[in-house]
Amino acid sequence: MMNCYMTNLPAIASGVKRYYKRIGKEANIVAFGGDGITSDAGFQTLSGAAERGENIIYICLDNEAYMNTGIQRSSTTPFGSWTTTTPVGKRSRGKERAPKYMPLLMAFHGLSYVATATPYFLEDYVEKLIKARNTKDGMAYIHVLAPCPTGWCSPPDTMLELSRMAVETNYFPLWEAEYGHFRMTYLPRKARPLKEFTGLMGRFSHLTEEELGLLQGMVDRRLDQIMLQCEGRKQK
Repeated sequence: MMNCYMTNLPAIASGVKRYYKRIGKEANIVAFGGDGITSDAGFQTLSGAAERGENIIYICLDNEAYMNTGIQRSSTTPFGSWTTTTPVGKRSRGKERAPKYMPLLMAFHGLSYVATATPYFLEDYVEKLIKARNTKDGMAYIHVLAPCPTGWCSPPDTMLELSRMAVETNYFPLWEAEYGHFRMTYLPRKARPLKEFTGLMGRFSHLTEEELGLLQGMVDRRLDQIMLQCEGRKQK
């Protein structure tokens, strides 16, 4: 195990993998990064490693803000969410923009394997880890929703329930893409109301019905984007 700077995690992982290849030793190199490193500070090196087809496994633990340094907003922070840099008050209603959707961006890099996962659906996550481990001809990227009780303003014992409700409300769809072939790995038969997810956290407690409607629209459009990729595969 080794630590490195925020901006060069994928580059370091690529170098370590190439070293092992040079000495003729097979090794799985796994890089763990938060959403800030992945979508903001380290996106350039991640995109570069993806484009080069570096044979590493990159796992993003997405708690949707810079939690280690004071709960500042990141590119993956959802619309309307409270953070210390998107406060709630007379002049601000939380984050004003939709989040960057990293899993789809990585899939469009042409990666060998891309998937989303949560701690609640553990068997689904394990199967995706196995597929990532068995990827030998390019990068594997897994985007994991990682609830943070401090930054999400929620009790610690609700973390698994948050992981479950994020999926059951379609806030965080579970899917995978193998060599560009998309498929849903879990899809609720009937999506639960988004309020059942947002209501578990203080970071969304200020939202009005109108603002919840805007967030719902963003959730629906994200799911539509993924389903469109899956349906395109079926048509072929």
